Amino acid sequence: MLSQNLLVRTGNILNLNEAKTKASQNPTDELIETLKIVLRDNEGIGENPIIIEGIEDNALKDINREDVKITVKVFISSPDVNLLKEAIDQVCNSLNINAIESLVIAYSGKENSEDILSSLKHLWTGVEEYVKIGKLSSVGLSDVNTNEFIDLFQWANVKPNIVQISLATCCIVPPALQTFTKENDVQLLTHNDPGQILPQEDLNGIFNANTNVHWVTRYQIHLKCRGILSSKGYLIYVNKQTT
Repeated sequence: MLSQNLLVRTGNILNLNEAKTKASQNPTDELIETLKIVLRDNEGIGENPIIIEGIEDNALKDINREDVKITVKVFISSPDVNLLKEAIDQVCNSLNINAIESLVIAYSGKENSEDILSSLKHLWTGVEEYVKIGKLSSVGLSDVNTNEFIDLFQWANVKPNIVQISLATCCIVPPALQTFTKENDVQLLTHNDPGQILPQEDLNGIFNANTNVHWVTRYQIHLKCRGILSSKGYLIYVNKQTT
């Protein structure tokens, strides 16, 4: 059994009419539909990884970089800091930028609570490295429990200043987290992303093979002055088994 790595760059899906990016569509449906279209309409280039490019993203063309805010969310299930850095680097390469204003990590490892904290610390070393060289500004975590977030915050040299919670699984913000974020000037945000943005069954079906995800990133580009979303796209790095 052989395997190959594939990197899919969807480009700006706001310009992908067939993707039907409606407000009612959840992130998983949006991603699955987009991937099907991009894989159907584009040939891969290169060898390892094979790169598949979707619709070109011109959102930053002829615009002052200071006039836009780029936010990125990385969905990752491995504590390998190199995979996280690779995800960040690929977004920067794809958009031809040197820095990202806001990064949130959605870690979905299956460890127990103590081991999850250890995994988050491994990943956070990469975050701190990139903050120190100016590649990242605001940084945070998604869907961590209150104790994990507080422990990481107190341990970290570069403090997370964003924490996201899912309204689907948490109807009420934990009081302890609410108090801590207020006292430490941490932005408390909500989101509607599922715990697993690309379910295994759908993933295998999309690539027509047994496939493992290294990471998924979603970027959004907003015009600061008007708060308008001018671009939104995904990058997906997978390993596909071939016969």
